[in-house]
Amino acid sequence: MDYSSTDGLSEWILSEMSEYIQQGVLVYYRYAEADYFDRSHSRNLMFRLASGTIICNTDADNYLGEGFADYISQQFEKHENCFLVPDTKRRFYYLRDALGRFCALKQDFMAIAGYDERMSGYGFEDDDLYERLIHNGKKEVVIMDLSYLKAIQHKNENRVENEFFTNYFHKLFIHFENPEKSNVIVLYKNGMAHKGTLNPNTYNTPAPAVLLNHKWETALWKKENNKIILDSSETGNVSTFVEQDNYITGNETIYFNISNQNFLQRLSYDLPLITNFGYFLANKESRKGVNVNGFGKGAVYKNFSTEKTIVS
Repeated sequence: MDYSSTDGLSEWILSEMSEYIQQGVLVYYRYAEADYFDRSHSRNLMFRLASGTIICNTDADNYLGEGFADYISQQFEKHENCFLVPDTKRRFYYLRDALGRFCALKQDFMAIAGYDERMSGYGFEDDDLYERLIHNGKKEVVIMDLSYLKAIQHKNENRVENEFFTNYFHKLFIHFENPEKSNVIVLYKNGMAHKGTLNPNTYNTPAPAVLLNHKWETALWKKENNKIILDSSETGNVSTFVEQDNYITGNETIYFNISNQNFLQRLSYDLPLITNFGYFLANKESRKGVNVNGFGKGAVYKNFSTEKTIVS
């Protein structure tokens, strides 16, 4: 699955892998409509297109390992109602860069409606999927052979460099209500805004904070002279803030513009963790299911065809 890649992937596939396409060893799909990399949608689309009984995700920084397909087959013959993952819970080993590995029966993946597509960025989208599979009666089997868990080590910046929060972040404003509670406004370059209240994370997870009510309030924003106007379709509220040099004011509340570069550099990593952890907690509490209007939808081109394959 080429998810609107801009690094010359399609040209490389055409020049180096055409013989495998002709032999039927490789099936190459290209989705050309993405403005940024979306972890959940890209995987859902890929797995819906997959024709095998067993599906397997291998992240781009992971090596397959020789004989991995046979290993998968053996594990599914040995264990009933299972899915395969690395040691995400740190019970036997912990190889962070190798966590991007997941295998399941396609029918089990489809039964829980795939990855939660509200989680477009990095963090917890895998954990959430595994939790819902377990809740649906499937058994987690840990990949114990470390020869199948080799990966390319890299910085956190590389994990998120093509995602929404990295490329669309504009400004962050914080009102520090008390030492353990902050009210936050995040503005994005596409005119979207998030409002929310952050509390300390008391769970043993990487999320730096926890959202009140598990989600952001989403709004549209625009600037008129020295005013920032937020229009929330969820609540019907319209909020107006007057912008000064390093803060905004509204309803007698001051929100400070965060400009510390060390802090801002972490946002493209921290914001998706906070956002997705909220959905993760909400899904655990409600168990109502995800993607109620469908998932993995889109139009793709197969094996360099000029005709689109529509997944609806």
